[in-house]
Amino acid sequence: MCVYSLGECANSLVMNGIFGFAMLCYTKALGLDPGLAGIAMSVSVFWEALSEPVMGHISDNTRSRWGRRHLYMFAGGLLMALCSYLIWAVPDSFRHSQAAIFWYLVCINLLLRTRITMFFIPYMALGFEICTDYQGRSKIQGIRSVFNMAANFLGPAMAWSLFFQNKNGVQATTVADNYVRMGGTFAVATAALVLIVVAATFRWREDTRNTPRNPGQGGFKHFVTDMKQILTDANPRWVFVFIFIVCVGMVLVSSLQMFVYDDFMRFSLQKIGAVSHSSIAHGSTMIGFALGSALSVAMARVFDKKGTVILGGLIGAGSNIMLALLFLTGFVKPQADWLLGGISIPISLILFVIFHAGYWLGCGIMLPISTAMMADISEIHQLQTGENKDGGYSSVFSLAMRMAISFSLIASGYCLKWVGYKVPQGAGEVIQDPAAIWRVGMVTFVIGGAVGLAALMAIWRYPITRHRLEEIRAKHQKTPQLV
Repeated sequence: MCVYSLGECANSLVMNGIFGFAMLCYTKALGLDPGLAGIAMSVSVFWEALSEPVMGHISDNTRSRWGRRHLYMFAGGLLMALCSYLIWAVPDSFRHSQAAIFWYLVCINLLLRTRITMFFIPYMALGFEICTDYQGRSKIQGIRSVFNMAANFLGPAMAWSLFFQNKNGVQATTVADNYVRMGGTFAVATAALVLIVVAATFRWREDTRNTPRNPGQGGFKHFVTDMKQILTDANPRWVFVFIFIVCVGMVLVSSLQMFVYDDFMRFSLQKIGAVSHSSIAHGSTMIGFALGSALSVAMARVFDKKGTVILGGLIGAGSNIMLALLFLTGFVKPQADWLLGGISIPISLILFVIFHAGYWLGCGIMLPISTAMMADISEIHQLQTGENKDGGYSSVFSLAMRMAISFSLIASGYCLKWVGYKVPQGAGEVIQDPAAIWRVGMVTFVIGGAVGLAALMAIWRYPITRHRLEEIRAKHQKTPQLV
C-alpha cells in the first residue's frame, strides 16, 4: 500500500502546487486579472473532466503484455512533470500583455491536464485492483491521502520558507522567478516519484493480451454505452453529487487561503526561527488532512463509511465557522500576541492553525472514504455483470471532482474581483483596501464551511453498507481478497 501511494506524492506536488500558488503567481507576480486567471485554470480542468472518462475506457480496454495501467502511468507521469515546470516558467516574450499571458497559460494548462489524466486515471484504477477487501479499500485510500499530504507538506508548505522569503522590503510572492525555482524543484521530484512507483508496482500488472474482447469492445459506441451504464447506476449517484459539492468548497478554500495567509493574517511578515508563519499555517493543513486520512480507517470500522464521511464534514464545517467567529468579528486580531511570563505567545497563529487544520482534518476524513465507496460500487458492478470497469468508475468519480474544480477556480477568481482585491500593474506592490481583505477572509471561512455542510445532504442518501456488500458477494459467490 505504501509503495503504491508513492504515486500520490507525484500527483500531490503537481496539483497542490497549482492549487496553492497558481492564483498567487498569475495575479501578484504576472499581474493577470483575477477573473482571467481563474478562467485560464478552469478551462483546462474542464477539459480534464471530459477526457478522464475516455482515458478510463482506453485503460480498461488496453490489451498488452504490460497490462492496462503501467504504460500510461509511465508516459503520462513523465510528461506531467515536464508540463508542470512550464506552468511556472512563463517566457518573457509572453509577458508583454494580459492576452499573451492568458493564452500561454490556457495552452500549457491544457497540456498539463491531459498528461495528469494519462497518469492519474490508470493509477487510481490500479489501486482498486490491488486492494479488494471492504476495509482494506478504506486503508489503501487513507494511506494514499497521507502520502499526498506528506508531499504537500514537504513541497508547497515548505515552499514558503524555501522559495518565498521576503527580501529588501519586496514581498516574495510578487517575484516571478521564485515560482520558477519552486516549479523546477517540484518537476524533478515528480519525475523521480513516477519512475519509482511504476517500477515498484509493476508486479501487479496483468498480461491482458489474451483477455477476450467482445465485438465492438473498446470502440466509441462501447464507450458511450459504458458511460451511460455508470452514470445511470443508482449506487454511485449520490457519491458523485457529494464529491462535486465538497470539492467546490475545498478548492475555493485552497485557492483563497494563500491570500488569507499573505494579506488577511499577514503571516509572511513573521517567523519562528527560520520558518515563516505562512509555512506553519500551510503545513498545518497537510498535517490535519493526513491525520484525518489516518483516522478515517478506524472511524470507518466503527461508523461504517457513510457515517464517517458525515462526521468528517461536520468537523470541517465547524472548524471554519470557528475561524469566522474568532477573526472576522475582531475577537482575535491577526498577528495578536499574548505576553505570558515575559514570553510572547503568537495566539492568533495558534488559534488559526488549530481550526484551519481542523477544516482540512475533516476533508482528510471524507475524501479517502468516498474514494473507497467508489471501489465498492465498481466491485458490485463487476459481480453483477462480469465486466471490470474500475477505470470507468474511477474516471467518472474523478470527472465529478474535476467539474467541481473547474467551477470553483472560476468562482475563486471572480470572488477576488468581487471583494475588490487589486493586482499590480507593472512593477511593485499595491495597497489593498482593508475591507477587501476582510471579505477575502469571509469568503474563505464562511462560504467554504457552508458548502461543506451542503455536501452532507447528498451523501446521506448513499445506499451501500458493509452488510449490503456482503449480501451481494454471497449472492454471486465471490470470496474477496483480504488485505
